[in-house]
Amino acid sequence: MKTYVPNENGSAIICAMGTILIISIIGANVLMNCTTRYNVTSKQVGAWRNALAAAEAGADIAYAETRKTFTNPAMQFTGTGWSSPDSSVGPWTYTMPTPIGGSANLLATATVDNFTTVNGYRCYRIRSIGTARVSGLRRTGMDDTPARVGASFGLNGARGGGDSLVRKVDFNFDHFIATYGDGDGNNKRVVNVPSDANGQLVAQVSRRIELIAVPILLPSGGAIETSGSFYGPGSAGVIDSFNSSNGPYDPNVAKGGDPLPQFYSDSRDGNVMCGSSSFTSLTGEIYGNVTTDGATLRTTRYIYGTVDNNVPVIVYPQPAVTPPPSRVYEASSPATITPSLNNPNCGGNSPNSWANAPWYLYSNLQDVTINPVTVNSTARETYINIVVNGDIKTNLTINKGANVRIYFTGNANIKVSNFSNGNVDGSALLNIDGTSSTNHSASEHVQFYGVSPTAPATQTINLDANGKPTIEALWYVPGADFVSKGNIMMYGAVVCKSFYANGDCNFHYDKALANLMPPKDYRIASYVEDIR
Repeated sequence: MKTYVPNENGSAIICAMGTILIISIIGANVLMNCTTRYNVTSKQVGAWRNALAAAEAGADIAYAETRKTFTNPAMQFTGTGWSSPDSSVGPWTYTMPTPIGGSANLLATATVDNFTTVNGYRCYRIRSIGTARVSGLRRTGMDDTPARVGASFGLNGARGGGDSLVRKVDFNFDHFIATYGDGDGNNKRVVNVPSDANGQLVAQVSRRIELIAVPILLPSGGAIETSGSFYGPGSAGVIDSFNSSNGPYDPNVAKGGDPLPQFYSDSRDGNVMCGSSSFTSLTGEIYGNVTTDGATLRTTRYIYGTVDNNVPVIVYPQPAVTPPPSRVYEASSPATITPSLNNPNCGGNSPNSWANAPWYLYSNLQDVTINPVTVNSTARETYINIVVNGDIKTNLTINKGANVRIYFTGNANIKVSNFSNGNVDGSALLNIDGTSSTNHSASEHVQFYGVSPTAPATQTINLDANGKPTIEALWYVPGADFVSKGNIMMYGAVVCKSFYANGDCNFHYDKALANLMPPKDYRIASYVEDIR
């Protein structure tokens, strides 16, 4: 008898189609979920970045105000958006008057505190908060535990236990006020985030940065500072430091030969700052720190300090060379300068300070002797300004007691054996009025300031050795290529465009020069983001 089996092909097709439909629904749901989460995440990441941009914008505005300390102090912290309980001492608060993007999408607030002084000049602390609105769905559940006052960022913190370092979104509470209060930990409290026109809480992201602005003390922060390349010291050369206020230079101190710790500390600040990646370190010893802007130092065998290859170096413009129009020059181009005790061109004052120093004008400076004022046949501290509308050449004699600032537009070509600075490190004379001088530095007595040339013109400083020469001077020539050849013994400091030294050139930075000139501007000494 025959048995017939029913045809079941149609059932298999239905099962397959049902399976595909279910998988498609699952896939679509997953894709939609992922797309939604991606959109939310991208908006939160975008807000995170925008908040930092807003914080930096507020910090830039505040930093611009601090720089008015020297350029326009009467208008400092007086513009739109600034307020202070005491405009003379601060703190000063800036609130962005018009949000970026409208509807409070991007805001910045900044607080500036005057927290200390350097040589009588204010230092500022800038705290800037940037806040960006976060649009879209309220996802990630950052506020999954109640906020509490005084808790810093972290587990069960002011913003809830769901916090993470990557995604900081305030859905309900402003964690900055709960964590910082007024910025210094006072009046901490739980505060809701702002509401929109419909009374709905608006999620936001906030980031805070802190800057420290300090005055720029010239000539530099170490022995040699360049905006361009550095080459040296030679095989028998050395770069170190000393402080002439404590006595003359001792070559054994840097190597540990002096047991007094204060002298040893003074010997290890022969810092070299190179503002480019072109740094050639030879086999000469550097007793100090080395900073470059992108160089790769493969060996630090001869560097007795720290090395940092990621430090931007800015060489700031020097003080103006041209004196005020009312300034009257003495006799032009005298072969010998001996200022009078009571100078009518200086208001009848003695040349006892830079403010009362007489001015002399030269087309080229060569074969010149500079003398101080004498009282009872004894040299006294005397101050002299010289403007050179050309080059500086050899045979310069600065006798003991003469303080001279030389401003020049051309080049300097000096045979060091023909350069004489009669002042002695570690010793001091009397001022013209009979009081004791505080100037113990031979290098401080002779200061060169080069006017940066206009491109394509260049400026060069050439120091050539002859015998065993010594030169004590400050060189502030930010637009010049500085070249030292031979066995020159240099004392002082150099700020230049590029520096080249070969042979056994020795450079001894006098730390007494660190605060030689009044600051002209501010710089950012510290930048941090507070991630609490």
